[in-house]
Amino acid sequence: MSAFKLKIIDRLFLVQLSKMLLGVMLVLSVILLSQRLVRLLSQVTAGELSTDAVLSLVTFNMLLLIIKIIPAALLLSILLVLGRMYRDQEMTALFAAGVGIARLYRSVFMFALPLFCLMLYLSLVATPLLMEKIEGVKADDQSKLDIRGITDGRFNEYSRGDLVFYVEKISDNEKMHNVFIQNRQHGKLGITSSKSGEIKIDPESGDRFLILKDGHRYEGTPGQADYKITKFKEYGVVVAEKKDMKVVLGIKERPTSKLMQMDSPRAMSELQRRWSIPLAILTFALLAVPISRVSPRAGMYGNLLTALLIYVIFENLMSLSHSWLLKGTISNWLGVWWVHGLIVVMAGLMVMKMLGFRYLKNHWLTPQ
Repeated sequence: MSAFKLKIIDRLFLVQLSKMLLGVMLVLSVILLSQRLVRLLSQVTAGELSTDAVLSLVTFNMLLLIIKIIPAALLLSILLVLGRMYRDQEMTALFAAGVGIARLYRSVFMFALPLFCLMLYLSLVATPLLMEKIEGVKADDQSKLDIRGITDGRFNEYSRGDLVFYVEKISDNEKMHNVFIQNRQHGKLGITSSKSGEIKIDPESGDRFLILKDGHRYEGTPGQADYKITKFKEYGVVVAEKKDMKVVLGIKERPTSKLMQMDSPRAMSELQRRWSIPLAILTFALLAVPISRVSPRAGMYGNLLTALLIYVIFENLMSLSHSWLLKGTISNWLGVWWVHGLIVVMAGLMVMKMLGFRYLKNHWLTPQ
């Protein structure tokens, strides 16, 4: 009968933690992804990115965000589930039935250990693949030579100011009306105006041209009066030359197996960063159990603020450790592991306080 009760308790925690983890991850993903989406849309507006690449980049960035927020989501999930059970006096009933802190940890780690194994694959294998995919999408987008961010009624600047043009109106069939262009070639400044224009691609060279019709072109050297004025029926302006963009893989995009063969501080920092994400699953699971304990009459939001403060300190210490690794201030064997050790020590002290020193003296310190 007791074995059956233990299975019910395990199932209770697994179901509650799974539901809460999915909900917390959904909320955090929407918040962080919206910030990333705003940044991508600003690049589209500035002409640095095409709209075709946004969907792929949003998908890959969403997967990276999910991998990054899982440890924090687990910490919040355990706090919310156990905090609610303390508030509703369910934990009091479990403790009265003989469920101790060790049994509580067992149920929590039955949920955390499979998540730890999943995070090992996601952090060590999937993360560099996603980073490589993102760089590939960006390189492919640059090779398509699209004039991005064209907005009628405003001046559009490209090629670091060497190409500036103004379009009064863009029709539904992508035809431009009343076009003004200023471009610089071979030290000469050219100003072109026409009644209409459209973009075409040369099938042989792959270069992209803006074909203007019925207009005038003024060309000359700034500061001199010998300008050349030309009237044309049709005139082509090269707006983008075809170029093959190669994907250059940095440290973040390299597979974990190759990072383990490198001795550079940057490679070691990235390697420890990848290992830290799954390791944080275990350290946060240790810490969340004692933090979640609250009085039935007290609210659980105070513990959430405490957990948030601890998480912020944890992230700052991790960033500081990575900076020390890059500068050679600390050795590789110490690296970021001391931050996880600090969390484990803090969790141990909180468990000791939770059990009480009299209990520890009677069960651990007093010889049997």
